Amino acid sequence: MLVSTNDAFMAVNRIKLPHKFSMLTVPAYDAGVEANDESCKYILGPPCGNANSASDVAGEGFVHIHSGIHGIGDLSTAKHDWRNPVAKISIRRMKHY
Repeated sequence: MLVSTNDAFMAVNRIKLPHKFSMLTVPAYDAGVEANDESCKYILGPPCGNANSASDVAGEGFVHIHSGIHGIGDLSTAKHDWRNPVAKISIRRMKHY
């Protein structure tokens, strides 16, 4: 899960293994289980640090690409916004012995 969010995460699925080397970027996804109100009351990681708090307001109900922080709650876009991609993965084929 990404910090400063209540239900954003990074994941990959079905990566085609390269013959020699490959690098890919990965977006953040929104789990869609909680409303994205950006309230520190429901954010586990920095800068909020609330343990085991979950919003009872339902989210979208489906996984989709996350759109980042918009400054609608306790988080400022200037300090906490991010956009996709959120990870870079390098895959290199190793010599087989």
